[in-house]
Amino acid sequence: MADVARATMADPPVSILVLNWNSCHLTIECVESLRSLDYGNHEIVLIDNGSEDGSEALLRTTFPDVKLIQTGSNLGYAGGNNRGIAHALARGSEYVWLLNNDTRVHPGALRALVDALAPRPQAGIAGSKIFSMDAPERLSYAGGRFDPWKGRALHRGRDETDHGQYDRLETTDFVTGCSLLVRASVVRTVGPMDEHFFLYYEDLDWNLRIQQAGFQALYVPSSVLWHREGGSLGRSLGKTMKPDVVYYVARNSLYFYARHLPPLQRWSSVAWSLQSQWRTLQRLRRENSPLADAYRQALSDAYRDYRRQVWGRRPSIG
Repeated sequence: MADVARATMADPPVSILVLNWNSCHLTIECVESLRSLDYGNHEIVLIDNGSEDGSEALLRTTFPDVKLIQTGSNLGYAGGNNRGIAHALARGSEYVWLLNNDTRVHPGALRALVDALAPRPQAGIAGSKIFSMDAPERLSYAGGRFDPWKGRALHRGRDETDHGQYDRLETTDFVTGCSLLVRASVVRTVGPMDEHFFLYYEDLDWNLRIQQAGFQALYVPSSVLWHREGGSLGRSLGKTMKPDVVYYVARNSLYFYARHLPPLQRWSSVAWSLQSQWRTLQRLRRENSPLADAYRQALSDAYRDYRRQVWGRRPSIG
């Protein structure tokens, strides 16, 4: 393997986790970009989350030298990545890099993250400067800010043209799961992601748990990558989200608020979310959108399942 051949004793071992679910064309592009990394001591680990499109066979054929873990079913973002994390810990990796499969990385992206964490024992996780794949000069993430009164996780710099305005390495409220490097020792202390969430809010929950354990989150602008937003999940559809995404965001936000916010902020966040969802539904109805009924049903299912304390995969999905 080219990555093994370039390994040096000076570089602590890193496991790079790329989760695939019915989107092997994106995963292949991502892995091809990882081949150009200037960081030697790493392994690429593909986790196929029970794909039904022939992904596993194609990935094994395309990358016969890459470790591939088959989960056997769709375990969601947290469950799939946790299988890779368990492998990385058993292997003895010092760092684990969670990377979306709909990304393309700069050759120096991983080294910049490791170089930021290594001399800062108080820092537990680090994230990259992320650009849009569709508009490479436009930012998607340059640090995160969490508003506890609205319950919103905001990507700093989103849709801005990059002029170097966010080029300082600094602590941040959260690191997006699109590109998240974590110390193995931190995972052993805090535990892996909570699989109850299945999809959405699991990375934010993990961020807060890690920081509550006393570790900092870093934004590392010298680590650069490009992200095809929604590429692996088909998140956007017209002017709104797909119903399954609406469901997970609405349901899991309630679990997240209950776990992490004090009562006043919790109720404020719920009220703000309800108002936002109501406005979106009314707009869809004014536009006579065929998505209006599916959007309303997804919200209804989300609040019903929250009241029933239903976790994990949406029950209505096969």
